[in-house]
Amino acid sequence: MHKVQSVKYGEEVCFNGIFMLKASSSGLELGNSTWTIQSPRASITYLPSSVFVSAHALDFDYSSLKENDVILFSDFSSLNDTDEDNEKLNEHSMDETDSSLCRYSVFRDDGADADERVPFVCNNDDITEEIERISFICSCIFGAVKSGGSVLIPIGRLGVILLLLELISEMLHSSSLKVPIFVISETAEEIFAFTNTLPEWLCKSRQEKLFAGEALFGHVELLKEGKLFLFPHLHSKGLLAAWKEPCIVLCPHWSLRLGPAVHLLRRWHADKRCLLVVEQGNGAELSLKPFMPLAIQVLECSFLSGVRAGKIDPLLGVLKPKFVMLPEGLKSRCSIKGVPWSFLYYSKGKTIELSNLREDIEVHLATDVAFRLQPRQLNETTAVARLRTKLLVSNGRYQLASAEKQPDQSKRHLLHCSTIDPGRLLSALREKGMVCSFAADDSPTASESSVLVTSPGDALVRITPDTTVIYCDDERTSNQIYDALSSVCKGI
Repeated sequence: MHKVQSVKYGEEVCFNGIFMLKASSSGLELGNSTWTIQSPRASITYLPSSVFVSAHALDFDYSSLKENDVILFSDFSSLNDTDEDNEKLNEHSMDETDSSLCRYSVFRDDGADADERVPFVCNNDDITEEIERISFICSCIFGAVKSGGSVLIPIGRLGVILLLLELISEMLHSSSLKVPIFVISETAEEIFAFTNTLPEWLCKSRQEKLFAGEALFGHVELLKEGKLFLFPHLHSKGLLAAWKEPCIVLCPHWSLRLGPAVHLLRRWHADKRCLLVVEQGNGAELSLKPFMPLAIQVLECSFLSGVRAGKIDPLLGVLKPKFVMLPEGLKSRCSIKGVPWSFLYYSKGKTIELSNLREDIEVHLATDVAFRLQPRQLNETTAVARLRTKLLVSNGRYQLASAEKQPDQSKRHLLHCSTIDPGRLLSALREKGMVCSFAADDSPTASESSVLVTSPGDALVRITPDTTVIYCDDERTSNQIYDALSSVCKGI
């Protein structure tokens, strides 16, 4: 745990000087994050399972992920067939205008998003179906309780648990039933306290409740009224005194191989009045084999757990990456024609190499270095300056910082640049009293030329488009030629 660093919402943290990491909401659960990783040479979006509009967590934050170079798409939920509606759910679907649902953040009136390219973020279709699904589960729970049976819910999704308790609270208030609800988990108290400590991760309507001094979730009222009990273990002190059947129990583990769920299922598996609620896709048939024969009713249901396959392409159209890395299983589900980004497909144990994402490198100058610059104008668009610095990498970007020792400006040699005009050089040499001429074999239109010096000493100046070289054995003569060159070209 000494290596674990906690990060606040929207906080930028630096890793190893070169990577800047920032978490933003994925919309799936409180604290579930998409990540932006910035470096001097690339920007990467890590996109795990995400939900665009949430009933409890802050909505998916697409704005912070726009136009990054690479998207590592790690949402595998669309590999499952989550688009098929459950027949029972369709039969018992609720009216979207139901007053009990309008109080939740799903139906908030925040106004349409200004960006018309992201209608999928603004519509509530997916989360409306989720609320309808959970409402149907609640109706099944109350049906079992009314018949004298108890309900076992070994589901670990925090958002689902919060919404279940919220709807159960509404139904308890509207009925005369007095049914105890038990949450049996070693982390039960911490989990429910956790929901009150992260307001920045809550959806907007929950945040408004916070500022209004209202309870953020329905379980708060259940705790106050003594209808909800939290215990770490089945053998906890006080559990036997509070225990009453029929009851509703939320506890681990979804595998039905460990935790309180094993003991409670053994107690109720032969009672046809009781109900077991399990999540689809966790191998319920295999999990239930040790408890056969079963008389208990089993409700297997799926929950919204990520981006649906039909919404991947519109999402990429908004984020506008250069490369998209998808799991192999999604290869046939995403359109690759007519899109400006490239697709790469990854699988377990496979290494993928990306080409250089940025041709240009951005370098930041330290303030003290910038003030010491003495730029010389080369042309209308370019100026050049000479500096001595050290290159550092800090906070995910290259920086030129001041060198420890700065050279004496008066003693350093000038660096010369610009194209040399041979005619001007010949005139400058003659002004210094030197006898010189162009080499006999030079053509007037040639890109290279040579100036032959015969007095006061023998020398040759070779001029090309890229370099100028002085060939001379006499130091005094070479210094004179160098001075003449300096007078016809710019130096820094």
